[in-house]
Parts: sequence; structure tokens; C-alpha cells
Amino acid sequence: MNFNRLKKLATGLFFCLLATTVSAITTVKAGDMVITSKLMTFHNNIYVARGGLKAEQKDSTLTADRGIYDRDLEIVKAIDNVKVEQPGSVLSSDYLEAYIKEDRILARGNPKLVRIVDRANQDPNSEQKTKKTRVILTCNEVEAFQKEKRFIAKGNVRVIEVAYREGETEEEAAENEKEPVSDLICETLELFSDEDKAIARNNVEIVTETLRATGDKAIYLNKENRMIIVGHAHAFQTSKEAGTNAEQVSELYANKIIYYPNEERTIAVGNVHATVYPGSGGMKDKGKDKEKDKKKKKKKKGRAADDDAAEVAADNELAGDRRLTDSDDDSAAVPPGMPPGDYTKLAGEDGVIEVTAEED
Repeated sequence: MNFNRLKKLATGLFFCLLATTVSAITTVKAGDMVITSKLMTFHNNIYVARGGLKAEQKDSTLTADRGIYDRDLEIVKAIDNVKVEQPGSVLSSDYLEAYIKEDRILARGNPKLVRIVDRANQDPNSEQKTKKTRVILTCNEVEAFQKEKRFIAKGNVRVIEVAYREGETEEEAAENEKEPVSDLICETLELFSDEDKAIARNNVEIVTETLRATGDKAIYLNKENRMIIVGHAHAFQTSKEAGTNAEQVSELYANKIIYYPNEERTIAVGNVHATVYPGSGGMKDKGKDKEKDKKKKKKKKGRAADDDAAEVAADNELAGDRRLTDSDDDSAAVPPGMPPGDYTKLAGEDGVIEVTAEED
């Protein structure tokens, strides 16, 4: 009996020697990172923080409910309510790994990156000004390379941009996010902070108030205020009919589509096929407008030659300075390889068509 008691006591003392538990705030240095916790256990070169975790490195602060620091592998693992705050951005997730030697972090479990960005903005007097906007990124996984100032978001990537309102509450911010200025969806997104550049890849879709575009890849250059869409580039651009306030929709297929967000201007380059739906109520009504255009074309067949000429002249005026060629033969109007529809050829520069949201 006494032998068993001694055995239990010896076992308890053995584990006490291997593990040290501190109930006060404990500070541990990991390279240039300083880790603190209210309750921390140390065993086999592994620190386990159970009383909250805080890790500070340069201008970055990491907080979480709990975490682990492996001194041998030089990895910090943050668990539950993870948040990384840096000037102008906040990254939150359920789980995060920080690789100290590599200066790299990997966030999983509902990662969300919120950044405050300065956007160039042209006012009615054509003066260039800047305005702050809030950009929110969500995905399956975020990897950040701190030295390179490069981020990679993977899986179900969505980026929305909303108006920035200083001092708004979390409830107000959530309500504001329901009406984004722009919406980007893709499978992979790479951000380059120093270059102010982003590259979206695979199943890219971009939606703004006046544009809906898809493609295999999109490159956004913030300083140049332009987005380049390549690979099966396809876009619907809402604009104003020349001399009127009525909306029309231009549908574009091209090798490359260049969109200027601040100017609401689109340029299509290479193998361009375009369709204009005059008098459209907007992109949502483009299907209805197609049916209307078909009915108009059928009526045109029974009209006299002078009436046809008058309608062609009206179409030319409707398209502004661009020359329009029309045909009553539906098969001739459909470009090779394009889906069925009433296509109106737009003549301009060789292989280049430009569409602007508002025309004076």
C-alpha cells in the first residue's frame, strides 16, 4: 500500500519537473516576435497558451483565445477568434499558423481580410481626388508572405468593395456590406501590396453598377485605375444612348477587355464581337430586350426601302459616332462561334471597340 502511494507521488513529481505552469502574465520571445499569455504551460520545448494569446511583431499584432508555440519548429499556432491587425487592415479567422523564420502566415477557417484602400476618384470638374473605400475579402484559405508583401487567397474567393464610413458600428458595417460598389468572384486571388496590384484566376466574375464581366483571368492595377480581363473575356456594359437618358446594354466578346472603374469605360481588343441592345432598361432586362429587337426586325421585312433606310439612319444616330451595319438575315448577323442572337456589328478601330457608361 505504501509502495503504491510512493509510486503515485514519484510520478506526480516527475511530471511537475517536466512541466512548468505560470498563472501570471508570461512573456516568451520567438525571434523578433513577443508572445504573451495569462496562463501558459511549457513542456518539451512547446509553450501552450490557455489564458489568451497575444503575439506582437513589428507593426503586426496577433490575438486569439488560445495557442501553441513550438520552439523547435518556430511555429505559432493561434486557435479561435484569431485576429491579425496591421495598419489599414484586419485579418480574422478560426485558425492561423505563423512561421517565424519564413515570416509567413496561413489562415484557415472562415478567413476574412478587411482593408481600407485609397482610390483615385474623378469629380464632376474632372479633378483627380482620392477617397477611402473598404475592401472585404473572404475565402477558404489565406496565405501571407510578409517580406514580399504578397497575399494569396484560395477557394471560393469573393471580394466586395463598399463605401468607407469612419466610426461606423459593426452592425452598420454589416448593413453597408449588403450594397457593395463592386463584387469579384474567383477561385484564386493574388495581392501585391507594394505594386498595388491584384490577379484573379479561374472562373472570374466581376459585377459593378454598370458592368458584368467574366473571364479566365483578371489583372487589377489600382494606380492605373484599370482592370484587364483575358481568356474567354465576355462583358455586358450598361451605358446611355447618345442624346438621351435611356439606358442601353453592350455585350462584348473579345481576346481582352479593359475596364476603367472610375470612368465607367470599357475597351474590347482583339477578335471583338459586339451586340448593342438600344433602349434597354439595364443589364437585368437584356433578355426581354432581345425579344423586342427580334419583333422589330420581323416588322422591318415588310416595310418599303425608304423606311428601311430611315431606320438604318436612326440606328446610326443611336450608336453615336460609331457606324452601325445591320442585316435582315439573322444567320448573317450571328458571328461564327457565338450564341444565337441579334448581333449588330460595330465598326471602329481595327479589332477595338470602346464603350462608355455615360455619353454627353
